[in-house]
Amino acid sequence: MRIIRLLASAVAAFAAACSSSTYAGSSNNPGGGPPMTAMVNATSLNTFTPENVAVGVGGTVTFTFGDVAHNVFFDNDPAGAPAPITGANTNMSQARTFTTAGTFEFDCHIHPGMKGTVIVSNTSSAPPAGGGLGY
Repeated sequence: MRIIRLLASAVAAFAAACSSSTYAGSSNNPGGGPPMTAMVNATSLNTFTPENVAVGVGGTVTFTFGDVAHNVFFDNDPAGAPAPITGANTNMSQARTFTTAGTFEFDCHIHPGMKGTVIVSNTSSAPPAGGGLGY
């Protein structure tokens, strides 16, 4: 019975490590590649949390909206950016997949100054310092 409990604990720890969005070089990402998922919360009045996330090419960022209405537009509509999340979104989530490497700055058109960045990469090197939870 003790072996079964130890094995179950090891499997749970491995699953938690694999589901993390921690970037390369950490104990949570032993494969060295960028994470393939990240979450950005727009649950307060003027802040995306985290403001900066990183995913690999083909990765998905899920934007979660709370009680305050927000939207997400990618600055200057860069090549390879996914479609914006238009409207006044509350109490819902929308996912966007990034198929092109690059730096994609986004903002909320309802709240000027509310900005963030998605860095999309194929490399295992860490993104620049100053990133949020997704780095």
